Amino acid sequence: MMLLRPILSRLETKVGKHVIRREVEAFANNRQTLDLGCGRSPNAGAFPNRVGMDIEPGRGVHVIADAHYLPFAANSFQQIVCSEVLEHLADPAQAAREMGRVVNDGGQLFLTTPFVYPVHEAPYDYQRFTVYGLTRLFDLAGFQIRQIKPLFDEEQTLAILIQRIAFQRQDSRLRHYFYLLLAHLIYGLAAEAKGQRYQHVNRRVAGPFMTAGYLLVAQKTGNGEH
Repeated sequence: MMLLRPILSRLETKVGKHVIRREVEAFANNRQTLDLGCGRSPNAGAFPNRVGMDIEPGRGVHVIADAHYLPFAANSFQQIVCSEVLEHLADPAQAAREMGRVVNDGGQLFLTTPFVYPVHEAPYDYQRFTVYGLTRLFDLAGFQIRQIKPLFDEEQTLAILIQRIAFQRQDSRLRHYFYLLLAHLIYGLAAEAKGQRYQHVNRRVAGPFMTAGYLLVAQKTGNGEH
């Protein structure tokens, strides 16, 4: 069992987690940043001039507040980072308006959010947004969408869902590690094959039709409903 311990420990690593972090860190800069819903502050290194805000105390949390009522003056920040938070907000439209209020004109929003993903952190898991829902939500809040892209393809999404079975369901150790192994195998094969898909000219939807999450990049225009 001692020999297996490093392997079993590696199987517990969340597939896909590095993708979300890599995508956010790709926008690293020194601008004045609101790290909204920062949790344990995984983005601190990428955004040194950040104000970490969360609903509860934690490492790298500077301000404890509710995302629906941000305790900052208008135009306080040059950009906002909001990673894996939107699904936990009871009134996302109100939170989006608040984001639009505290970021200055021309300021940017970098946001990631799950889509095909199980209920988590219950009971504070309220919704999932399609591309069209995200576009409407932030358009009404005064942002112009620059990019919305799926972070995972169908097979990677399947791997993430299988891994969640292992993490969230009470099973025998054998079943638990079977699902973890299966998830890593599928995710690895999907990563190898990525780029060889979506070339059929008759596809109705470009890119993945099922994804575990999205990255949204938007810029404040100042034309939202306040």
